[in-house]
Amino acid sequence: MKNSLITILALLSLNTVAVPIIDSKEYKVMLSNTYFSNSNEPDIVNQVFRELADITLAATNKPLLGDSYLSKIRQVRFYDVQHACTLKKLGYIFRERTEKNQSEVTLKYRHVDLYMSHFEDVSSQHTDATTKLEADYSVTHSGLWKVVYGHSTKVPNTRNINEIKDINKHFDGFEHAYQLPDAMPLNLVSGLNVYERVYKGPTVDLGRQEAEFSITLWYQNESSNTPLVAELSFKYAEQQGDFSKTVTQRAAHLFESISNNLDYIDSTSMTKTQFVYHHQPNFCDE
Repeated sequence: MKNSLITILALLSLNTVAVPIIDSKEYKVMLSNTYFSNSNEPDIVNQVFRELADITLAATNKPLLGDSYLSKIRQVRFYDVQHACTLKKLGYIFRERTEKNQSEVTLKYRHVDLYMSHFEDVSSQHTDATTKLEADYSVTHSGLWKVVYGHSTKVPNTRNINEIKDINKHFDGFEHAYQLPDAMPLNLVSGLNVYERVYKGPTVDLGRQEAEFSITLWYQNESSNTPLVAELSFKYAEQQGDFSKTVTQRAAHLFESISNNLDYIDSTSMTKTQFVYHHQPNFCDE
């Protein structure tokens, strides 16, 4: 009897340790890029948020609070092995963001299975490394919900990225798991060096957590007039993964309402990552 009890307690302990904790949830819809241009960008952003305020109040009985502001201006680059697209096939994306001449790289593994994503080793020995497990929700062209779980680590970067070595040196978990040769060349996916502008500010009270909205615009370069893609999202976080029933229900209802009622949505648009990999169709030989 004693041995059986010990076995049961051990199994319960293992199950407790293995349960993934989601740090944050983000809900995304793609907007029609044709509404935006360099000349009217702030005005259109504010128009979107004004319409969103009505939808938010109707869906949650809570007001949308705060004004939008231009939060980030930065360069975004994705890297992979040209033609082979080795990272993409492994379920990874490798991204560099540069803001005010400061580079930061992120290695992210994505999977529709929460546990698959959780167990992937994206660790880094860098003292300033930040790791998170997040759920990304979107709506397919047919109107169905889709969720992808992303397990990622970001670190400051001073390397000139052009080889797998530039991943291996930052992310020892990845290096140990896949043992890809350091000299394997990395290329800019589709040759894109994206100019990104992010507007943040408005928030809504979901209960225990507060969700913040943002609009992200990707341009070909700084002088481009019309963005390549436009995305609206809202996000809320909880380090212990303690998302209440009220918060979850309000977020889900709000996401449904936005997806069905916001005039600016383009349900045929690709996501940002999809766009990068499809911009140059022959980048991946698939």
